[in-house]
Amino acid sequence: MAVSSINNNSGSDNGGTGSSAADLSNQFMTLLVAQMKNQDPTNPMDNNQLTSQLAQFNMAAGVEKLNSSMGTMQAMMVQLGSMSASSWVGRSVLIEGEAKVSFGGEKNTIQQVGIELPESSDDINFALGGDAETVTVTLHDGDQAYTAELKNLKQGIHKFNLDDLKDFKPAPPPRDVEYTVTYEASNPDGENPEAFGLVQEQVQGVTMGPRGPILHLQDHDPIEMDKVFVIQK
Repeated sequence: MAVSSINNNSGSDNGGTGSSAADLSNQFMTLLVAQMKNQDPTNPMDNNQLTSQLAQFNMAAGVEKLNSSMGTMQAMMVQLGSMSASSWVGRSVLIEGEAKVSFGGEKNTIQQVGIELPESSDDINFALGGDAETVTVTLHDGDQAYTAELKNLKQGIHKFNLDDLKDFKPAPPPRDVEYTVTYEASNPDGENPEAFGLVQEQVQGVTMGPRGPILHLQDHDPIEMDKVFVIQK
């Protein structure tokens, strides 16, 4: 019987999984042909409706091909990112973190603890999420906090040294003591931007992760590339 033929065709194995747009389109065409063969001559099928359904299946197939192409492009971008990140090995980067510093040395400069970069060890770095009239810099040794202020700073990354910090309160911080540095930004209107410290780290190697290159640092856990604020020489 014709009905038996339709059931047998719909249940047969056409070599597809039935989940892709191409498989669904093939199944649709098989059912369409069977339906046309067995339609009621006095009540024929609506051609416009069938054409619309076929167009939807073709669109689904096109979207599937586009998604496949985008996946290929993404894989290529990840490979290019890995090649670019490999050039960072041996260079220093700035990432978010609380710097450990000490006052001392013949020039009485601020030096970051554990950083062996003489040409830039005098500078401490931080980032601002917006313009700030006042940034309060706090040095804390675990028992006592010492604060100083930086004025009228724009959004972005900033650096400072001992000469930029004036009028510490409650008193100048003692020398040869290790301090943790934190920041707080403020404006008169009460809209206070985010402020956070940056620390220097050296890139020791690069490996590939599910979302792209992973940087292995000298004194820090591995991070992804988007965690880097500045690449230094």
